[in-house]
Amino acid sequence: MRPCPARFSVIIACVVACGIVAVGSSWNEARAQAWVGGKGELEVGLDYNLGISKKVIGDGDIEYENAGTTTHQFTLGAEYVPIAKLAASVGVPLALLKYTGDLTMYPHNGGGTYDDGATHTVLTDLRAGVRYQVLEEPIALSPHLAGSIPLTNYENVGNTVAGRHLKALHAGLGIGKTFGAAPTYVHLLYEFSLVEKLDISADTAKHSQNRSDVAFTIGHKLLDQRLDLHVDLNLRETHGGVSFSELEGGTLTLDEATYHDAILDEDIILVGGGLGFQVSNTLALSLGARFFVAGENTQNASVIAFGVAWSPLN
Repeated sequence: MRPCPARFSVIIACVVACGIVAVGSSWNEARAQAWVGGKGELEVGLDYNLGISKKVIGDGDIEYENAGTTTHQFTLGAEYVPIAKLAASVGVPLALLKYTGDLTMYPHNGGGTYDDGATHTVLTDLRAGVRYQVLEEPIALSPHLAGSIPLTNYENVGNTVAGRHLKALHAGLGIGKTFGAAPTYVHLLYEFSLVEKLDISADTAKHSQNRSDVAFTIGHKLLDQRLDLHVDLNLRETHGGVSFSELEGGTLTLDEATYHDAILDEDIILVGGGLGFQVSNTLALSLGARFFVAGENTQNASVIAFGVAWSPLN
């Protein structure tokens, strides 16, 4: 059994509008990407994330109260190891979004079709990729490459949105280390996303939406390695974009102001933990949470998650 923190999705909250959060869950990031299973392994998983926010945090002292959202996201994914050390994965998320804030406080002239207080269901961005374990000792080391593409023409402007509706190329590195026979483990995942620009106009296209994501986990396994307890830190930094202080200060052009939701300079820090349990050789369950501790131009969204993973070929 390879060391892996609970087969639990790396949770990164992705805010793209004033008052709205779209909770992103890349299923193929679920299991400590520093390690790859044995040749012929297949794992199918279903992850559920519940994201709840009450307000939007701007930069500086800016906050928008009564601008929350409840998001339910289901991600169906699979990972297969066709040859030794190489894993290929794919994930398809379905989001259910409901604006729970004041329906009259934050109108958007560029969209906002999901801002009626009803629940809106939409497929978001398919993600597929590969990773290769180049090293086992003294540390596990696996670079990965993936791409994501919107599946539907979902709303990306307004208080309630499902994403930024931008294609992206993702490259990163997973680093892992185990200690003792239990084992205790640490895992660090870094990913850089090269994101297409919003080409509504030259004013929107000049803003980079490239970003860096970091996930750090410390865990320990008990009960013959069937029970996995871990604590986690997730960080996202966007390398460009506009801020709410610029919007409030009137320094943005008309297009930048209208479509600011999709070009925000969003930064987030989440902290939490969870547990995983290996029910059998083929079935694993996970439960976890991430709590919002800091951020700019984002929602104060915390996330609770549950996952099921099935390995039919084990």
